[in-house]
Amino acid sequence: MMRSSDQQAFRGATPVEQGNPADDLRMFRRCLSQYGTGVAIVTTSDGTSRFAVTVNSFSSLSLDPPLLLWSIDRKSRSFDAFSSCEHFAVNILSSEQIELSRHFSSKVTDKFANVDWIPGRFGSPLLSGCIARFECSAEARHDGGDHLILIGRVQQLERYDGMPLIFSQGQYSIPLEHPDAPGEPAAMAAEKPNTLANNVLQLIFNAHHALSEAFEEHRRAEGVSIAVARVLATVYGHPGIKVDGIAAQTYLGQRDVEDAVVELARKSLLVHAQDGGMRLTPSGVALREAIGERWIAFQNARLESIPSSDISVLMRTLTRLIDPAAQERAATAAVSGG
Repeated sequence: MMRSSDQQAFRGATPVEQGNPADDLRMFRRCLSQYGTGVAIVTTSDGTSRFAVTVNSFSSLSLDPPLLLWSIDRKSRSFDAFSSCEHFAVNILSSEQIELSRHFSSKVTDKFANVDWIPGRFGSPLLSGCIARFECSAEARHDGGDHLILIGRVQQLERYDGMPLIFSQGQYSIPLEHPDAPGEPAAMAAEKPNTLANNVLQLIFNAHHALSEAFEEHRRAEGVSIAVARVLATVYGHPGIKVDGIAAQTYLGQRDVEDAVVELARKSLLVHAQDGGMRLTPSGVALREAIGERWIAFQNARLESIPSSDISVLMRTLTRLIDPAAQERAATAAVSGG
């Protein structure tokens, strides 16, 4: 049996954190987040009301018979509906449905208002734009601690073209082809028109994730995770913001935002107002500005070999993608002398 020191040497790295999960549930959750999953919205109806929850606990279980499973938090407001339903539908989200994921995990009372859906074969809502949908009869339920495990027998399914939405390490992402995966060389793929490699939005995603990963050592040097860094930056830029607002600004999951807020408060980097709004303490402001200085130096080093004219074109293009009306406003201002 390996000694602890041998295990460390074998892995080639020191754990960021370790211990008994019973002593720190948030550490347990952070460790679980290292396993990337898809994102699904599970729906059901009792004939008069509709219910839905956003989950990443979905998993295939059996091909013959066709079974799948997922779990629901016993504290969920929809728990009673799903714990007794006869049917439910699993809607697998595409990479373009982050907002839909956040909407159905929010505290909105009528989650189906202004959402495009149709009733399925058994009455459970089927959401538009998903890349797969499974209509299930409730096969079995099992105790799962603070969750209830539901097993469904798939009665009807649909599959569509599209890229799945992924949730990993507390943030939304998309699947990318691994450079070491077997297949044709990346250079050959890049020459093909209309492939993922030549998709400008895909390249933006790739650049974002590559830069974020490269900057990770700087975050660690300041003692923060990516989730904590994003929450820190958001509260710094929007004093008085609340948890729901942070989730919308950062595209982090609600639980990951809450965990980051707890960690920042525990370290006396953040304080709560009576209305639930949050502000950074002087120490929090200093930490955010230190990370900001690191980011500026990192950015300058990355861009120093790129001509300024190329950077200007890139910035104009990204601005138009973020705000299509920006170019028109700029042109109007130029004509009017504004």
